[in-house]
Amino acid sequence: MQKSLVLAAIAMLLAGQTWTAAPAQAAPPCQMDPSGWCPGEKDDPCGRNHFVWSCKLDTACYGVPYTGESAVACKLDERGFGLNCPTVGCTSRQPK
Repeated sequence: MQKSLVLAAIAMLLAGQTWTAAPAQAAPPCQMDPSGWCPGEKDDPCGRNHFVWSCKLDTACYGVPYTGESAVACKLDERGFGLNCPTVGCTSRQPK
């Protein structure tokens, strides 16, 4: 069986055809992944927080709310932390 696969590959290459892998499924944007964590921007000091609890402890930081699909609208506190949905990152930018 190995030999037939090798011969088939050689035949395809000689015919100018190539195998292509199926395109990889792109990961959803971090704000749409309820179990993910958005990396902080390079120069954002709040980006060093990798957990909701450490972000909340840093009073200069705000939560990055989950923006994916949900059965109910996401409710946020005054600093952008999800009350009924995940917080998926930490930023120094105040939520809009």
